[in-house]
Amino acid sequence: MKKFKQYLIKNLKFSLTRVFYYIIALIFVLFSVTGFFFGNGFFSENGNTNLIPFFTIIPFICIIIIPCLCFKHSDSIYDDFIPLRNIQKLVVRFISLLIQYLILLILVVPVPVFVSFFGNIDAGAIFTSFLCLILFGACEISLCLLLNEACENSITSLIVSVIILGISNVSHLFSIYVPVNVFFTNIFKLLSFSWHFDAAGKGIFDTRDVIWFIFLSILFLYLASFIKEKKLGLILSKKNKVTHYFIISLFFLVILNGQRWFTRIDFSKNKTYSVSSYTKNLLKQSEHNIKITYYRSGNLSKYYPQIRDIGDFLQSYCSAGKNITFTIKDPDDDTESLNLLGYYGITSQQMRAVKNTNSVEYVNVYSAIVIEYLGNVEIIPYILSAQTLEYDLDGRIKHLITGKTRLVNIIIGNDLSIDDSNGYNMIIPWLNSQGFLCNPISIESPTFTTELDQTSGPLLVIGDSKILIDQAVAIENYILSNKGNVLFNISPYSVDFSSWSVNENRNTNLIEVLENWGITFTNRIAADNSCASITLESQSDEDADSYLQNNVYREEVAYPLFISLLPQKNSNLGFTEYWATPIEINDDKVKPYLVSTNSSWYYEVDRNKSENLIETNPFNLLNEEITSKKKGTQILGVQINGPLDGLYNAYSCDNSNIIVIPDQYMCHTLLNFAYLNNDYRNFDFLTNCLLKLNNEYELAELQSKTTFDTSFYKITSQNQFLKYRNIIYIFYFVIIPVVLFLVLFISYLIHKRKILNETK
Repeated sequence: MKKFKQYLIKNLKFSLTRVFYYIIALIFVLFSVTGFFFGNGFFSENGNTNLIPFFTIIPFICIIIIPCLCFKHSDSIYDDFIPLRNIQKLVVRFISLLIQYLILLILVVPVPVFVSFFGNIDAGAIFTSFLCLILFGACEISLCLLLNEACENSITSLIVSVIILGISNVSHLFSIYVPVNVFFTNIFKLLSFSWHFDAAGKGIFDTRDVIWFIFLSILFLYLASFIKEKKLGLILSKKNKVTHYFIISLFFLVILNGQRWFTRIDFSKNKTYSVSSYTKNLLKQSEHNIKITYYRSGNLSKYYPQIRDIGDFLQSYCSAGKNITFTIKDPDDDTESLNLLGYYGITSQQMRAVKNTNSVEYVNVYSAIVIEYLGNVEIIPYILSAQTLEYDLDGRIKHLITGKTRLVNIIIGNDLSIDDSNGYNMIIPWLNSQGFLCNPISIESPTFTTELDQTSGPLLVIGDSKILIDQAVAIENYILSNKGNVLFNISPYSVDFSSWSVNENRNTNLIEVLENWGITFTNRIAADNSCASITLESQSDEDADSYLQNNVYREEVAYPLFISLLPQKNSNLGFTEYWATPIEINDDKVKPYLVSTNSSWYYEVDRNKSENLIETNPFNLLNEEITSKKKGTQILGVQINGPLDGLYNAYSCDNSNIIVIPDQYMCHTLLNFAYLNNDYRNFDFLTNCLLKLNNEYELAELQSKTTFDTSFYKITSQNQFLKYRNIIYIFYFVIIPVVLFLVLFISYLIHKRKILNETK
């Protein structure tokens, strides 16, 4: 043991005094840091605290770094006269390289710390990522040592190592480009280093990946030792050959079986991939068997390798209850399953597949979940991620077990339509997919009051410009009679979509009801530096007035009237509000529900104008000077809880639950899916509000569980942002290079002094 330790220390001293090592260290640090902070746009307007890209970069940098670390120099001490067996020297070499690799990782450990200055970080995911990076590095180091022994010279082994590591990090993607069956698809994934690192980046400790890294590392070292012995003239007897092949087979058996029987521990902050206590309690309510069938095309994993997360989570989900079964079926190979999907109305979905480097084709795949209970069926028609799967399952299973219908009544009170693509035609399909039964009530119906009086449950009111006094009375009566809670998406101002001009509503009857309860809609339109960007056209970049015509010049413009609310307590994802009216609170029972950033401002409505009460031209808004007096946080959503007195009705209610969002275009189809390119956050927020209004708070929290606030919410000013950015710059581009140089210089002086003393 003493000789082993002596050899290790000598090896480390030699390695850590090489200029080559410090060059490698500097390259590793700079590429990791710049790749994340700049390549990933951390310091841009879209910057966030998601560290998955950072941990994704490191394995690909290691394709070059680790072979360079393992590069065998001619002046090395590997073959000195310390009496150790070849396997012992190989182990020493492995440990020495692993320590050198750990030093490199330590140099980038401050990155998550710096990111935490800006916002939230997931400590659990960071822990599993660094742990898996250690195992990842150990496995790649052992592979490089094997290739060093297998190749004739150092240069060849370096080149071969880079090539093989490069291939092994992307092999899970081969099936996308190469037409192979499911068996080879699984083999390609099994051989991929990056594939086995994927779960750790999400905060999941998966024994399949741990066993793969550890036992493969040992196998590579064993094979490297065997090749070394063979080079020295080792001749195996028949008995030794059998033993040798048995050991190799045993390693493969452990690795392969480790992929079949496994345990997953979720270290993520929100426990996104763990079954919640709410789910466990829900499944206990089931007195009969719940059957879950996952219909998944066999070739789906070729085009979307992360699909395994769904199967893994479904297994965990079903193990949480006694009366629940789970099966996976491939409808492409099972005619009965295919016919059954057709019966349920489930169709295949197109997925983009790369045929070769020059062409792209689309393939039809199935990824649907069918839930059966006492002859009733609930369906998830298409799913590719396990991130929201628990919420999706619980909502449907709760409906099956309880038999209660989740009803929402919808009133459109402006000039737009619930059926028009230039209106709100996405609302009903979306809410249906979330388990709501929608009941639209037309304000033009002569039986409006009767229909509203005969229903119950949450009420969604969008717009108020066409709501007359009788209808406002009916809505107020609905609230005061405690029939249901209400989500109002209304504003005293409407927008003409042909010109984007802001005009005052004809009717303000609902506005007056809410003002009676302590809510004041200001004569302002909110704006914010945190806003959406829209693509507009003009005849030239200087033509500010022609952007709505048929022109040729296209430009992406930040539009401050489309406010991007940052993730916050009542909206974990944040969402976009359009031409929103700031609210003032005049009663204790009214509480802020949503707020803007402190860099927001407002435009005063000019009531002297007959139309377009404020400037809405994006080009003109860019050039408008904003006074500091206007800047500050604004309330863009409120909630009312408590007793209410009627304005039009002469009676009161003891309790209420009302959410008011001063934006009637929040769920407008065109705005969310044309201008903002399929932004679903508004609809997620809508769902969350309605779940709370339906008294399904636990399910609403479960929906929020799947999101993680990655915004720069800790940054309160531009100066603070620049301060933290400069700290990162100084640390990684000044301090770290200087420290590495000083350590190298000091080690060189010590090494030189030692040589001089030995020559005297």
